[in-house]
Amino acid sequence: MTKQQPTEKSRYKSPSTGEYCTCAQYISEIVCGRMAEKENVGTQPYKFWNTPKWKKVYQYQAVLANRLLKKYREAAIIKAIHSPECKNMYSLRYPRLESIIRKYEQAIDQQSSAATVEIKENTTSRSGKNYGKKTNLQKLRELDGKKED
Repeated sequence: MTKQQPTEKSRYKSPSTGEYCTCAQYISEIVCGRMAEKENVGTQPYKFWNTPKWKKVYQYQAVLANRLLKKYREAAIIKAIHSPECKNMYSLRYPRLESIIRKYEQAIDQQSSAATVEIKENTTSRSGKNYGKKTNLQKLRELDGKKED
């Protein structure tokens, strides 16, 4: 974990320490926090992954998170984990997790493709001519003898 400003790899704030961490660490902390709530342990202590009880669990969840990150986007995984469908998910080995992540990844793809289409439409369109009274800028351009750009 780093205490510095967010970097390209470490841009998520740790729920337990408040420091910046990688996406895999962030996901692992969320899952371990859910496990602690399920066991009625309470909130996780500062740097809980160093305690004997949570060390192996945290490391295993981090390995699973890294495997998911190789297949899917960070945003899709995080949206899926925070979704109501994964409300009762206590491990990244949840059988339906990958199908839920795929659903959110498709939604992200649709949003990005729709945004690119809108940008293309906006760049090709031109504003229409003003009908009716001429603006002050148009009158000045006529005096200078220049056409409108």
